[in-house]
Amino acid sequence: MSNKQKILVLGSSGFLGKKVVSLLSNSNYLIDFCDIKPEKNLNNFFNMEINDFLEFKNFNLEEYSYIVDVATVLPYKNDKKELMKKNVDSVKNLISCNFNKNHQIIYVSSSGIYGNPNVLPISADTPFKTLDFYGESKLEAENLLVNSNLNYSIIRPKAILGNGRSGIFEVFFNLINRKLPIPLPNNGNQIMQFVDVIDVARMIEHLIVNNVCGIFPAAAPNFMSMNQYLENIEKVFDIRVRKLKLNAKIFQAIGNLLVYLKLTNFTKWHFGGYSYSSYFDPNWKPDGFKYKFSSLDTFLKTGETYLKK
Repeated sequence: MSNKQKILVLGSSGFLGKKVVSLLSNSNYLIDFCDIKPEKNLNNFFNMEINDFLEFKNFNLEEYSYIVDVATVLPYKNDKKELMKKNVDSVKNLISCNFNKNHQIIYVSSSGIYGNPNVLPISADTPFKTLDFYGESKLEAENLLVNSNLNYSIIRPKAILGNGRSGIFEVFFNLINRKLPIPLPNNGNQIMQFVDVIDVARMIEHLIVNNVCGIFPAAAPNFMSMNQYLENIEKVFDIRVRKLKLNAKIFQAIGNLLVYLKLTNFTKWHFGGYSYSSYFDPNWKPDGFKYKFSSLDTFLKTGETYLKK
């Protein structure tokens, strides 16, 4: 019988999940994987919903030393019922399971729980101020963990970027590629922070290897204003970025109206979070962890997916 510790990765087929799988598969652990999206090249893969998997296991996870939950429903379409079912109910069922005494749950949440903070940088004492159902669902899931008697770590990432990332920044870079103007609320002066998907996966690995519990952001250093990011895009890709500078409040109001009329798949978080500065205290991170990529590195890497040099 193997003495290796066993890890369960929930959401293993997603953008972040695949990076976590790639890192942990090269380590000295036995790993089970679970996702609704099929994967042909993984052993010990369970192609099912998390809630179905937990029921299949009879809510007994005592075989696992670490449970890594990177599964999520992203905040597109603002479907409250779907968000609550997938992001909250799965955690509610997870914490009802039986665990071995040395277990650790690593849960990937979101910086969206802070909304538009009144004071920067965001610290451990910053109040929560959600802007949409997604943020509400993540905060409710966090509270379930915090109020349990389980061993846990929570990671709150800034916008996770990297090669192949889609979502709002796919729209962003496609506008640049097509030589169409980028809407810039706040005249592009808002400071934005990103994190590379590889660094989020590395942080998860770091928490496992060092058996660290706690609550941490995942937010890369060297963050800057949107105008500065775009200036670097112009230099690196030798491309002109057209800008449509807008008042932040007007941009957010228009966005909220589109959300209300259901004329967009984006949510109030996308319009509000993009309009104003938001960044974490760079000293708030797990002991011994160092980011491999800066916010600028990450932004440029993501641009490579869409922009032609």
